[in-house]
Amino acid sequence: MLKLQKEIKKFNKIKILFCLILCCTFCLSGCSIGINVDTMLTPPKLSGEQEQIYQALQNAAGTGIRLKYPKSGSYLSAFIIADIDADDSDEAIVFYEKSNMTGTDGGLRINILDKVNFRWQSICDRSAEGSEIEKVIISRLGGSDKINIIVGYSTANQSEKYLSVYAYENHYLEQTLTHSYALFDVAQVDPQQHPDLVVLGAVSTSEQAYAAVYCLEEDRNYHEYKYRFTDNYTDYHQLIYGKLPGQRTALYIDAATGTANIQTEILCLEESEQKLQFVNLLQRCGKSAEETVRRAGLSCMDIDRDGVPEIPVQTMFPGYENAAEPEQIRRTDWLMMQENLIFTEYFSYYNANDGYVFLLPEIWQGNVTIRKDTTENEIQFCNYRQKNNPDYQNNPDNPDHSNQTEQTGEEMPVLLRIYIAYDEADREDHLGSGYALLHTKGSASYLVKPESGEELSLTLGEIFLNFKFLD
Repeated sequence: MLKLQKEIKKFNKIKILFCLILCCTFCLSGCSIGINVDTMLTPPKLSGEQEQIYQALQNAAGTGIRLKYPKSGSYLSAFIIADIDADDSDEAIVFYEKSNMTGTDGGLRINILDKVNFRWQSICDRSAEGSEIEKVIISRLGGSDKINIIVGYSTANQSEKYLSVYAYENHYLEQTLTHSYALFDVAQVDPQQHPDLVVLGAVSTSEQAYAAVYCLEEDRNYHEYKYRFTDNYTDYHQLIYGKLPGQRTALYIDAATGTANIQTEILCLEESEQKLQFVNLLQRCGKSAEETVRRAGLSCMDIDRDGVPEIPVQTMFPGYENAAEPEQIRRTDWLMMQENLIFTEYFSYYNANDGYVFLLPEIWQGNVTIRKDTTENEIQFCNYRQKNNPDYQNNPDNPDHSNQTEQTGEEMPVLLRIYIAYDEADREDHLGSGYALLHTKGSASYLVKPESGEELSLTLGEIFLNFKFLD
């Protein structure tokens, strides 16, 4: 009997190996036996409650349906379960399309299901606006207790985007607002701090770009506040918010001026002569959005987590002014807006690839530069004090200041080393060489080693406080 069991196990192993070889053969040869990626992929396994909702949907709409999933936002499931009519019990929102139909009958649809006698049942079904779901937000708007379902749609080729606001009441899903958009959100931006619908629109050349806020009034109508930008933006990279004195909220909008650059607009809704209107806060400070231009990827962020975002702009580190572009290393300065003033709050080295920002201490301004040591695979901050030393500058025996390589060469004392280790042996080796561990993220260990530089030296405590790790 034992021998027979061993033979069966041996046969099963041979059978599995044969199947694996057969699959690899088909994949490598490019042959097809009626199998494609779509047919091999299966939808996520449904929970018990989702299975009940899905069965109720099939009972109402038929079996030939395909579930649709939002692409971004807080709700990423085809089944969104929430209390959308404020009756203290949950309803289910399901997006789907009929896979065996064409034309209007086969388009995207929304179905609302509710529990009747403890069983899920389809209550309301209606057509949707687009073919894909970009994002769903469920929120109150204005001072009303009514709950709204805000859905961002797009066409199949992403060429057009529309949002719809729905209110569910008395078993009916009413569309209360529809609008084209490039980006939308819900935030407390009006002076009363009610949740409002924020829309950024028109990134085409045929229409002027704008920001709009839709406030839901007590009569259930929307009041639109719109601000048209002077620049024709081609895209929006980000929309975040910052707190201002007097419980005001500012919109920080990072917008693209082309394929490589972005700039920031700062807007606020304010009362003026008993009238609510948008105010351009940069213009109030005597500045323009063009003065914040930088390369794409440098988005605004609250670098010090004080509730007010900073705007990153870049300039060269000392010694790189005349370097070829691939060799340039840029310093990132963080601009802060405070009432009627824009000023540089921090200077820094911003390494987006490695996920950190190092804020430069004030004493380092103009006195320290940076270099990338490819031999040691580390970042080094070096003493560049001679740049401001007239005796050094006027000495003909010193290196040519127009030469980037000589300016950032080995003759400059190192003040700080930053190294990232990705395995335990490498980390332990550097720790044994005097490096200190600041932070870990996944397999990465962020290590630093301060060097003596007289009054330009930093303690480990100062280094730790000046490091900001990105989420």
